[in-house]
Amino acid sequence: ERAGIGHLAHDGGGGRVRLLSVGRLVEKKGYDDLLPALAALPESLHWDLTHVGGGPLAGKLKEQAASLGLGARIAWRGPLAQEEILALYRQSDLFVLASRIARSGDRDGLPNVLMEAQSQGLACLATAVAAIPELIEDGVSGTLVPPGDPARLAGALAALIADPDQRARLGRAGQARVRGEFDMNRGIDTLDSLFRAGGANTLAGSL
Repeated sequence: ERAGIGHLAHDGGGGRVRLLSVGRLVEKKGYDDLLPALAALPESLHWDLTHVGGGPLAGKLKEQAASLGLGARIAWRGPLAQEEILALYRQSDLFVLASRIARSGDRDGLPNVLMEAQSQGLACLATAVAAIPELIEDGVSGTLVPPGDPARLAGALAALIADPDQRARLGRAGQARVRGEFDMNRGIDTLDSLFRAGGANTLAGSL
C-alpha cells in the first residue's frame, strides 16, 4: 500500500489521494488556477488538498473554493513551522504548485518548496515557469504544465491521482535529482545561478 515514506499507493478510486500545496496566497502562486482545475476533476476521483501558507488573497480564495463546491475537500492550515511542513511532505501523495507570472511581473525563481517536497520522495506537479523546468524534467522527475491553464492542470492532476505507480516513479526520480545534482554540498553554485536567473524571489520569498 505504501509508495514511499508515507506516500500511499491509492488511485483515487477507493482510498483518498492526499494533495499538498505550500505557498503564499498571492497572485504569482496561481491558486485561482488550481481551484478551478480541482473543481474540474471527475467526481469518481477521491482526493483532498491541504494548503499551507498565509497571504492577502486568503479570504478571496476560500470564497472561490466554496463557490466551486470544494469547501469540504480543502484544509487551509495557514502558516506552519518547518517541522510540521516536513511531516506533511512525508504524509502526502502529490505536491502541486501552479505558479505563474503575476500581472505586475512578479514571479517565482526556483521555489524551495519544490525541492523540499522532492527531497522527501513526494511526486511534484508544477508549471513550466521561471526556473522550475531547470529542477523538474517533465515526465522524468515530475510533471509540468503550462502556467495559467486550469484545463491542462486538471488533466495532469487526474492522471497522477489515478496512477500511484507513476507518482512513485516521479517521486523517486525527483528525490534522486534534488539529492544529487541540487544538494547543498555539491550543487550550491548551480542553485545560486538558478535563483539569480529566476529573479529575486528565491528561498525566503518563494513560500
